[in-house]
Amino acid sequence: MADKDRSFYSDEVIKELIAYRKKHKLTQQDISDRSGIMRPNIARLESMRAEPSMDVLSRYANSMGMDIKISLVKKKQ
Repeated sequence: MADKDRSFYSDEVIKELIAYRKKHKLTQQDISDRSGIMRPNIARLESMRAEPSMDVLSRYANSMGMDIKISLVKKKQ
């Protein structure tokens, strides 16, 4: 998978995580306290300045009672 593809997928997941966090009125500090991810790292992740590992994305999601689901889809041509 090309780097730009990896970024696209993680960017889409990050956008969903941010939307869910804001919808439930959670702060970055709340996520930090629940996930063990340092708040500055959450800020970098949310500003798309970091390429997070699957572990970090999963911990972020889990801190809000969510899981990340990966599924295969047919490639667009």
